[in-house]
Amino acid sequence: MRQLYRIAYALGFFVTWPLWLLRDFLQRKPFAVKERFLGPGRMLPKSPGLPRAWVWVLSLGEALAAKNLIPALEEAGLEVVISSTTATGRATVARLFPSHLALASPLDFNLSTRRFIESVAPDLLVLVETDIWPGVLFQLRQRNIPTALISARVSPRSLRGYGYIRPFWSRVLRLFNLITTQSEGERAALIALGADPAATWALGDLKFDCPVCETTPEARAALLQAAGWPDGRWIVAGSTHAGEEAIILGAFLSLKQSRPAQYQDLRLLLAPRNQSDFLAVRERLLERGLTAASRSVPQSSDAERFIFILDTLGELERFYDLAEIALVGKSWPGRHKGGGHNPLEPAARGKPVIFGPQMHNYRWMAQAIIKAGGALMTADQAALAAALHDLLSNSGKARSMGRAAADFVRAHQGVTARTMELLNPIIQGVRARSQPDD
Repeated sequence: MRQLYRIAYALGFFVTWPLWLLRDFLQRKPFAVKERFLGPGRMLPKSPGLPRAWVWVLSLGEALAAKNLIPALEEAGLEVVISSTTATGRATVARLFPSHLALASPLDFNLSTRRFIESVAPDLLVLVETDIWPGVLFQLRQRNIPTALISARVSPRSLRGYGYIRPFWSRVLRLFNLITTQSEGERAALIALGADPAATWALGDLKFDCPVCETTPEARAALLQAAGWPDGRWIVAGSTHAGEEAIILGAFLSLKQSRPAQYQDLRLLLAPRNQSDFLAVRERLLERGLTAASRSVPQSSDAERFIFILDTLGELERFYDLAEIALVGKSWPGRHKGGGHNPLEPAARGKPVIFGPQMHNYRWMAQAIIKAGGALMTADQAALAAALHDLLSNSGKARSMGRAAADFVRAHQGVTARTMELLNPIIQGVRARSQPDD
């Protein structure tokens, strides 16, 4: 079965790799071909007496999830090396952990994984959330190197795919020494696929441990001054994807046009998830006769605008401070697969949250935060416009939703500490093996 996987992966890669390169070229993302094929190209020196944890994150979201886990691993006596599959992930790693190398994760060829492992020489692999590659797991098991899948998030689409070859994925999941999941439903799903029940725990999402810091007027005013943008009531649409901006923009404009006096000071900040969408969003606005201010190129006329584009990476979290209401992207229909993004960043800032119906990648979290009273789900442009009008017209209701959102985050914190409790026996074993013989 392992050999069949290698053959299938190689065939799939060589058929699709031109499309990967074209996609990354269009999105202005370097593919890091050499490093992903051949590894870092040198032995990474290890600190004497410290075993090494290799933390593998897929992209931006997983890097943010690991923000508290990596310092916790280091406090436990591990040296940490971080790799990411995407260019966006590597940029996020470099920003969050400037003292660490931001390596490109290997392709799952035998040669690529072997060279990477030989260069990094890990004593433990920690995969964060997603991106399970069987080839590297087989390689590490051969070397008796333990592995952990932490804060696992499994979409319904992935589960359907895994189910077609359940015997194979059962064997792969059994390679992990520890699996923690974001919800009981995901734990049950992985166990049904073959994960060891004794090694699989539902602990929650690592992102719950983001700091809860409700926005102060002073912080908000300082951010507006630094950006050169006007005061007003801001709707912040975070991590939007191609196509859904039309729904968000349509709802926003319907308020501005139907009640111009009431919404004279209403402003919209669009924060595309992908760098390749920055220019495309601006062009779509121009097609509708609209102009927007941008974060990267401030203009003296920005104070007269009511639409803004956050066309810089790594700043969305603090720009949620502007929001009267926060919208979570990749959740309304568009030219994307849907699935939603993490709503915890605006929730932790005490913002009422609205997202669309396509939140299947965060199904449990979306249902739970709605039940807690901190978020709303809207099906289409008309429903979104109605929800925005309701909250903007009723400040007490909006504040109550924001408090409920922040309380929801607080109630689920402590995931990193619970994760480290389960990882500690593995870490102790790693440390014992790394000690020099007397």
